[in-house]
Amino acid sequence: MTRHHSSESGFSMIEVMIAAGIFSTGLGGLSLLLLTAVMGTAEASHQTIASTRASSLAEMIAMNPAASGHYINPVSGVGPCMVGDNCSSAQLASADFNHWQAELARELPGGNGLVCRDSTPDEGYSANPACDGAGSLVVKVFWVEKRHQNDDDGGLRRLVARLPR
Repeated sequence: MTRHHSSESGFSMIEVMIAAGIFSTGLGGLSLLLLTAVMGTAEASHQTIASTRASSLAEMIAMNPAASGHYINPVSGVGPCMVGDNCSSAQLASADFNHWQAELARELPGGNGLVCRDSTPDEGYSANPACDGAGSLVVKVFWVEKRHQNDDDGGLRRLVARLPR
């Protein structure tokens, strides 16, 4: 009688299941890493947009200093100012501010902003900007980060640009 020795070798089912589990865990970690990177990029983009828009309005105010009060308290009912028109400083301020507000609303989630005098500019949110009327002129931009809506502040974000005196 001859004996046959099996020379077949391979992986057992348990080894395959363990390897699949380790591989799946690695893929899950990689997808979480990618998701976090995408969300971080979106937040950085919002911060950049807010900073750019705040600086842009600050420059507009600097170019139209006679109307700085019209940026703080925009005048309603001021007619539009078209390129080439002989516009008043109030018309320019109204057009600048309205265009700026529209850009914030379009580019930032829940985006809006204002200009005010404030001695403590790093306070306040869109519902209550906390402008005290004292101190230097500031531009405040507000928006909401959806990823942080469960935070204590509801995901509200603020960026402040101080104008030179």
